[in-house]
Amino acid sequence: MQTIKTFSWIKDQITQFISISLVIYIIIWSSISNAYPIFAQQGYENPREATGCIVCANCHLANKPVDIEVPQAVLPDTVFEAVVRIPYDLQLKQVLANEKKGGLNVGAVLILPKGFELAPPGRISPEMKEKIGNLFFSELSPQ
Repeated sequence: MQTIKTFSWIKDQITQFISISLVIYIIIWSSISNAYPIFAQQGYENPREATGCIVCANCHLANKPVDIEVPQAVLPDTVFEAVVRIPYDLQLKQVLANEKKGGLNVGAVLILPKGFELAPPGRISPEMKEKIGNLFFSELSPQ
């Protein structure tokens, strides 16, 4: 009877050891994904790597051409519009969190020169708010 209890105890210890080892392996060896801007924000202070590549450029949009329209000159304390277009096939789908297929998440990183910042919500005109619609904007870091 004692040998059965000992065997059961050893089996439990081995199972526990394997489980803990697996968790530690996953935590230590899993790499940070740079595919999504939130991971880029957490992993990098600057939006550009040493190579000049945008840090979150490892996604399906990495090699897509981008059209951007910005004014050539801007007066101080002026709100201006930057239009970014990413041509892609609207028929492409991705698997969503609910395991259904849906539209692709599409985004761009716009690096503004020093001294420029996103306009506060109170400074954006109603016409521009209507153009923006449900687009989401986020700064790379609070600094």
